[in-house]
Amino acid sequence: MNLALLPPGEQPAVPLQPEWRQRLEAWRALLAQCARKPSRKSVHILRALTLRLRAGLEHSLEQAADPAAARAFQRWSKDAKKLRKALEPVRNADVYLFRLDSLRDPSRETSASQTPLSPLCAREIAKFEDRLMRKRIEAVDKLKLFIGAHGKRLNRLTNEMEAALAPAMPAQAPSTAQAALDIFTRLTSELPSLDAANLHEYRKRLKQALYLSELSAAADPVAERLTAAFRKIQDAAGEWHDWQALAQEASRVLSGRGKRDGLVSVLKAREEQALRRALGQCRRSTARSMKNAGKLRLSLPKKPVAAEPGLQLEDNDLEAQIGR
Repeated sequence: MNLALLPPGEQPAVPLQPEWRQRLEAWRALLAQCARKPSRKSVHILRALTLRLRAGLEHSLEQAADPAAARAFQRWSKDAKKLRKALEPVRNADVYLFRLDSLRDPSRETSASQTPLSPLCAREIAKFEDRLMRKRIEAVDKLKLFIGAHGKRLNRLTNEMEAALAPAMPAQAPSTAQAALDIFTRLTSELPSLDAANLHEYRKRLKQALYLSELSAAADPVAERLTAAFRKIQDAAGEWHDWQALAQEASRVLSGRGKRDGLVSVLKAREEQALRRALGQCRRSTARSMKNAGKLRLSLPKKPVAAEPGLQLEDNDLEAQIGR
């Protein structure tokens, strides 16, 4: 990590686990970078890393049950949520501009084919891009003002949280595969049938499972497989939501939105294609994850059972003990 990216006088606090220290240092560096020049990459990574930190630290604190560390985390989390809100308009403009540009260059799309754009659609893309570029400039200015006003506090809260977490973190963190799987199975039970009405909610709630599985993916093969499956769902559902949001925004601002060869019609077609791909990916990845669920249950240690001599446990009883 390039410590020169950190604000003057702001240095990393006491070390946590090397993994957490690296993430927190990266978060501070990205915050400083976004204060100077919020690039598309830095904005996107800072938003995602904020959520990853929140999910991972919250899980660790649930295991540690340390009130002081929990309070420090909650203070940081509250302000980090405000930061994500300030980052969001910049991120949205960047995503919309990328998607519009992909309409001109089919090689940048995940879909296999694309019909030529009509002259009307090309003109509307140019008009819409100009509007989005202006909105991004405005959003960047607001983001810089926000970080300028809250950056020192965010860094201070991060350092305080890091110091408070140090004694609460275990010497060797256990695998997070089971915790990720619990979230996934609960979510799958609550939303067994996915469609356009609930896919975005499913994706948002699945992020916590993804971020937890990522923590152990390097050391745990089950967590690694869960991460791969969850990430495919996130990517496919995220692409669909981008097209959906872009189509809604274009429909709101473009005067010729009802024309069949206009931009709105093209965007809605992309939205429908992306929805089909996302739902198919969800079905495939869910099936793979359920297989991994069975492997994880078989690998868990058997818990001692108070039973009468000679009592034999059925398979269903054992599965109930170790958790579904």
